[in-house]
Amino acid sequence: MQTLRQRFGTEEPEPCLRQLGYRIEEENPELMLHFLYMGLTVPDEHKVCLNRTVLGVLEQYMHTHLPAGDPQREKLRDIVLYHELFHVLEETSEGIYTRRVYATRKLLGCIPWKSKVEAASEIGAVHFSKLMARAEFSPCLYTRYLLAATNQKTDMDGAYGDGKESGWR
Repeated sequence: MQTLRQRFGTEEPEPCLRQLGYRIEEENPELMLHFLYMGLTVPDEHKVCLNRTVLGVLEQYMHTHLPAGDPQREKLRDIVLYHELFHVLEETSEGIYTRRVYATRKLLGCIPWKSKVEAASEIGAVHFSKLMARAEFSPCLYTRYLLAATNQKTDMDGAYGDGKESGWR
C-alpha cells in the first residue's frame, strides 16, 4: 500500500491505472454464463473493461441478499479495479513473477512444452484486491454470489454435506 502511495501519490485504483496509461471502459455485453467476467485487462490496448452486465447482476443479487451498507456491496467496484490493477502491475513490473509462472508438460508423452499457470496470477490479484480495499471478506465471495445469481452450481447450498454454507469470509 505504501509503495503505491509513493509511486502514484494515491492508493485509489482509478488514478493508478490512469498514471500507468490505462483507461477504464464500461461495457454492456450480452450475459454469457460460460464467461462471467467482472473486469478484464487488455494490455495491448491499455484498457481495463468493466462488465456492467455482470456487475449489474451481482449488484442486484447483493441488494436482495445483503443488508444496506454491507461492505461487500460498497467495495465491489474498487475490488474489481484493484484486481485488474494487479494484472496491469504484473504486465509492467519486472519484480512481480506471478504472470511468469510456467509448468513444464509433455505433449504426447515426449515433447516438452511450457504452459502458463494462470492460477498464480489470479490468486495474487484476489489477495492484492482484498488488501488494497481493506476488505474483511474474501473477494471470492463475489464469484460465489454471481454463480448463485445465475443459478449455477456453488458450494453455498450445502455441498459439504452438512446443509450449511462453507463460511468463506
